[in-house]
Amino acid sequence: MENSLRSAAGRIIRDSALVGKDESVLIIHGAHNGDFASLLAEEAIRAGALPFIWSFDDSLISDFPEKPSESVAGILRKADVVIWLSQYTAVDDLSKDVQEKVFSFWDSIYGLLQDEKVPTLLVNLPPLAWIEEDGISPEEYMREFVSAVDVDYAGMRELGLIVAERLRGAKEVLITDENGTHLMFSVEGRRPGLEDGTLRDCRLKRRECEVEIPAGEVYIAPVESSAFGRLVVPQDGLELEFQGGKVASIKGDRADELRERIAGVPGGDVIAEFGIGLNPGVKPLGLRIFDEKALGTVHIAIGHNLHLGGANESKIHIDFVLSEPTVLVDGCPLMERGVLKL
Repeated sequence: MENSLRSAAGRIIRDSALVGKDESVLIIHGAHNGDFASLLAEEAIRAGALPFIWSFDDSLISDFPEKPSESVAGILRKADVVIWLSQYTAVDDLSKDVQEKVFSFWDSIYGLLQDEKVPTLLVNLPPLAWIEEDGISPEEYMREFVSAVDVDYAGMRELGLIVAERLRGAKEVLITDENGTHLMFSVEGRRPGLEDGTLRDCRLKRRECEVEIPAGEVYIAPVESSAFGRLVVPQDGLELEFQGGKVASIKGDRADELRERIAGVPGGDVIAEFGIGLNPGVKPLGLRIFDEKALGTVHIAIGHNLHLGGANESKIHIDFVLSEPTVLVDGCPLMERGVLKL
């Protein structure tokens, strides 16, 4: 597995981050993924770059600043590339007031990177204990993580551009599946985006400066008042009914959990995103941040979507992944039972 992880680190440095000679690379990581951060640093050195590692161990914290100092902000602004691994390990064990400070601090870091348009890769490597809580073995996740990183990025981009073109100028989308999903919404006037797993566009045009790894999706923000119908997500134990763009009712085994999560959160019940997975190396595991990238899936999100070109601001963004759906765009098939029709 170590050789596979080293290979994945090399792909991230060379093909995703596009790290070049003499560049500075800031690698942020938590206590649980320090070994992979070290592999990234070694691969950055092999590329002729100068890596800096920022280690964060929330198990050692008793207090924390709410915002970074100017010296820390200066380091971030000067970085040519930031590779940000999932940084939380034991944040749930902190007191509520310290948690709030920690979240505020990292929100400030994120906002600064966005404001300064620093090319940033967000690498989804959460603590393995969290993975196990979702019923996924750590070995399986790491194996599938490597598979999801070791893909043809140029081919994924080419496919994504074709899919995005089908959505460009479109008016109406209908999603159905064998589980009972029948959801219709408008995308009129909204522009599709492509996340192809590389910082190519960010580096060339100083935009789209946040890319997730594993990656691979075309996304668009539906018109917020337009969603009507039913969204059935068996793996999440949920059935959502939309009216006027908002979640009107929630049923299923985990309905109470979702109701509690969005209760009292302004904009948390509004449709936010329609995404189409592009990554042929992703096998759905039951982890949303991973599964939504899989080729043959689509996802619907509720909550915040300003970053997607939408108009809804919220403190939450929740994705729901559908496997093997059928998608019609202005009445024409874009996907049939999980197979793209291009």
